[in-house]
Parts: sequence; C-alpha cells; structure tokens
Amino acid sequence: MAPLIPSAEIRLSYPLYALDFDPQDANRLVVGGGGGAGKTGVGNRISVLDTSTKEALQVVSEIDLGRDEDSVNTVAVGPRKKNSVLVYAGINSSEEDVKKGKNEHFRVFAADLPSKTKAAAGGPRIAELSRSSLFTTKDDEAYQRVLRLSQPYEGSKQIGAVATGVYRAAKDPQIAIFDVPSAAGNNTAPKLRGNLELVKEAMDMDIIQISDNEYQLVYCDDYDIHTLDINNKADSKDLYTVWTMPHDESMGAKERPSFRSIRYLTPTFVLCVANLPQAGGCVLQGFRLPNPADVGKEGKEGRARLALSVHLPKNVRRGTGLAVRNLSPPTSPSQPQGDAQFIIAVTGQDSSITLYTLEHQALAGLTLIANCHIITTLKEVHPGPISGLTFSNFVPPAPGAKSQASPTIKLASIGSLGNTCVVHTLPLKKLPASTSTSSSVKSLVPARYVIALKSHGPGHKGFLFFLAISAVFIAIFAQALMEVNGLAPPILGTKHVVPASWQAPYIKGLREEARRLKKLKEEEEERVNPLADVLEGVPKVVVRQDENDEGAGEGGGEKSGGEGKEWEELPVEQKELWKKALKKAGHWGEDVGEAVFKGVLFGEIGGLVGAFV
Repeated sequence: MAPLIPSAEIRLSYPLYALDFDPQDANRLVVGGGGGAGKTGVGNRISVLDTSTKEALQVVSEIDLGRDEDSVNTVAVGPRKKNSVLVYAGINSSEEDVKKGKNEHFRVFAADLPSKTKAAAGGPRIAELSRSSLFTTKDDEAYQRVLRLSQPYEGSKQIGAVATGVYRAAKDPQIAIFDVPSAAGNNTAPKLRGNLELVKEAMDMDIIQISDNEYQLVYCDDYDIHTLDINNKADSKDLYTVWTMPHDESMGAKERPSFRSIRYLTPTFVLCVANLPQAGGCVLQGFRLPNPADVGKEGKEGRARLALSVHLPKNVRRGTGLAVRNLSPPTSPSQPQGDAQFIIAVTGQDSSITLYTLEHQALAGLTLIANCHIITTLKEVHPGPISGLTFSNFVPPAPGAKSQASPTIKLASIGSLGNTCVVHTLPLKKLPASTSTSSSVKSLVPARYVIALKSHGPGHKGFLFFLAISAVFIAIFAQALMEVNGLAPPILGTKHVVPASWQAPYIKGLREEARRLKKLKEEEEERVNPLADVLEGVPKVVVRQDENDEGAGEGGGEKSGGEGKEWEELPVEQKELWKKALKKAGHWGEDVGEAVFKGVLFGEIGGLVGAFV
C-alpha cells in the first residue's frame, strides 16, 4: 500500500513554468509564469507562497509583469538583502526589443520578507531591481530556458549559470556563467564570467562548489555529458566530454537513449534521467565522474563510469524532470561528503512523480552510491503536464540542539495546464548514532536524517507470478493431454472438444494388453499349488510313524498311535521342521503362505514326510 503523504494545492490565475524554494526558509516558495506576450488576457506574474501548513498554500505577495514581454521561464531564489530576498528570473524582453538586438532576459527582484511593519503597510511586496543580458547569441528566438545557482555556503561566493533554449533547432546555443552579487553590496546585477559556445543545446545542467574557490559545471545534451572546471573565468577550451551514450549494437538498436535531466549528488557523482527510444521507458542513471586530474585524458581515465541504473515503473514512458536533495549535506565546500541519504523525485509524461531514496557510502576514502530504492509513485498530481519540481532545502539541526517539531522536507511541483501548485510534505527521522561512537564525538557530529517512509528495492513478485502462472498452465495442459489419451478421469472434458483422431490411436492396443494380463493373472490364481495337491490326498488324521517302522513311507492313510494335531496346535519347532521338509521336497514355498495347512491334521514329522515321498 502506498504511503499517505500529506499535500496542499493552490490554483493560480496564470500558467506556471518555474519555481524554487528559499534556501533559508522552507516555508517560502517562489513561482512564476504567465501567458507571454500577446492578447491572451493572461498576465505574467511572480508569486511568493507560504507553505508553512500541510493542508493549504497561501499567496503572500505577487508582482504583475509587462504583458508585452515573455512569460517567466526560470526562477531561482538568491541571498538575503536587508529585509528582502533576491529572486532571479528569466524573462525575455518584448518582441520589438528582441528584434533590435536588445534582450534583457536576466531579471533581479526583491521579495519583502513578512513582518509586522509590512503587514501594517499593506503586506510584503515584490519589486524589480535590475535587468541584464548575459547571452551574446543573435538568435531572436532564444530564451533563458535553464537557470542554476550553486549551493550557498556561509563565507563563500555563490555563482550561477544560465543556458539558452529555442522552440526549434538552436542556431547558437550558449551557457553563460556569472557571479552572484554579494548581499552586502549595492549592486544586484550579476557579474558575467564568460560564455560557453556549445555544439548542441544543453538539455539540462547543474553547478556545484568543490572547494573554497573552485566550482564545477556539468551539463548534458541529447547523448553526451560535459563538465567544466571553473576557476577565475569560464572558457569553452576547458569543456570536456566525459560520457557519450553508447549504441546497443547487440540488440540491433538504431537509436540511443537520450538524456533529459542531470543533477549533482556530490563532486564525484551525478544523476541523470534518460529516456529510451520511441517512448520505451525511462531510466535513472548515476555516473562517477573522473578525477579532476584525469579530466581531458584519453581512454578510460578521462571518462565517467556508470555507477547505477534503475528503470522507472512501466507507466513512466518518458521522464520530464528531476529533483534531488541531500539529507546530510556538508557544512562547507571543502568538507568531504560522508554517509548520507538522497531523496530523488522524477516526473513522468503521465503527470506522476516517482520518489526514490539513494544511499551515499564513504569508507576509508572510498565512496559509492547504492540502494536506489523506490518509495512510491504519486499519480496524476496535476491535471496536465508537470512543468517543474523542486525540494526544499534541509539543514540538519546543530549537535545538541532540540527541535520541538518533527523534521520534514517539502516537494513542490507545478502544472502549466491547470495553473496548479502542489506541495507534498515528506517526514524525516533521525538515525540513531553508532554504539561505537563516544559521547564526546556524538556531541560534535551532526545527526543523520533519512526519509521516514519505507522504500523497497526491486522485488521478485513479477517473476514468482510468472512461475505460478506457468505451473498452472503446465498442470492444465498435462491434465488435458492425459484426458485425450484416456489416462485420466474426465475433469476438464477435453475429449468432447478435440477431434476423435487426436484421442490416443494406441489406446486400443493398451486395452487389449490389459485384458491379456488380467487373463494371465486369473489363470495363475486358478493353477493348483503342488502342496495343495499333495495335502488334498492326505487324510484328516495323519498316522504317527515310529522311526523303526519300515512301512512308514507308505502307510500315510493308517492310524498308528494317537491322533494328529492341527497346524495351529503344533509347536513352533514342529512347524519349522515341516516347512523345511516341504520346501526341500519342492511342495511348498514362502510365497504360498501357511493358509494351505488349515484343516489338515499333522502327526510326527517322519510319518507325514514319508507319505509325501
């Protein structure tokens, strides 16, 4: 039975295309979308939602955008700035400006944080702060399709990346990398580090901080995974292809699976969603990236390696989105990732969300990912396609801190067709510390948290069901075959539905052979036993003969002193002597039994033997 996961839903007045949680407040969700440029009557907006309750969502603040511009395509929540939080969005300029070569697609907004002062003045507001153009492409149909920010760490600089997208074949695909402005400064516009000229359009990308001053970008196109180490600048020369989707020549496949989404798990591992050709299904794949020193080398050293592969349920013919959250994240970019559980969500073409858990294990400098187990599939979450999903940020409580509320993590998803936003609340639980860990160490190490819902690995129910069905089919077939051949009672009535020519042409010969054997058995039973023939001529009284009587052997029919005894009255020694004597003479055998002796009177052994001989 699928676990019960509480959810809250809200329907807004415009199509939703982008969303992101505030990394410092899991109760604040920012969504954006709209009807785009034109006379559709549907405006373009950005809304801030309150997700603090499991039962309902509430709009905290909104901003109406120009109707002559494009809809909101991407959203990312940045750092705090005074009493507001910065929101980055991808919005194309008006069609007229784009044709003039001016497309200020990168927008920065400030969303006020709720406060008593603001509530008295009319509530929190959202204000636009700046507009920028990061792309250098001249394609007037290009728009900002992907936006990613690195995970924020206290005292570390945060960087971001945006990628172009078009509604047809891309002419000049690009990725622009920028620095996120410091919250302490007055400038809110991003500082461009550089542009990457791509051969193919990026399907998805992610960015991660791997040390105090180093970052890494990963992106995928249809069939390849590429990485870029970012130091002071971003240069296409440092872009390397670490994986290419292979052709399955053994299966005769003409097409290859294609990548749809990609996310970092750690600086060592990435997770991808790949769709099989012709809507044949969806696969979740994990890759181990090459060591930084080996990137760019020829051969296996410079290539990624497949670490895991999991097929999604059959109802998911095509994956459309991916979200990942680390439940035990490191506190600084230089801290190595220890044992941790990741929560994974994959959206399908059928408006479903499939939830998984994945274990990251670290021991003596070795790391691996394993146990990618399914939790459940949330079906028909939205009335139409799911246009985006994301997890809230989770920071484990500090060691020694006491939290009254049960820890949770939230999964938000949006639908463009129904204008809906749904937030599922997933419970977490604290893992007990190892018994071998000292109390002093326990007080310093953050506790590990995992999903409090039961997950399960690949089961054998399908295989066992197949075996059971096969056994039943074989039993029915065997019974039918035996009935047709007359070797079993008519339970299925097969003889009434098959042609007579099928019904055992050799059965007549078997029946004749059975009758012949029966006749032989009857003749065998009627045959007179040699001992019975002898005993039939022996009188009821057997004459006892003395050892000195020379005519003993011929006087078996006369009385010579005393009457004989019945077989049952003879002592055991006499019985054994009689059996041995008769058996030696060939008149009795073990298979005959003692029943033939009934009704016969026996004298001394010598006299009767003489009568037989």
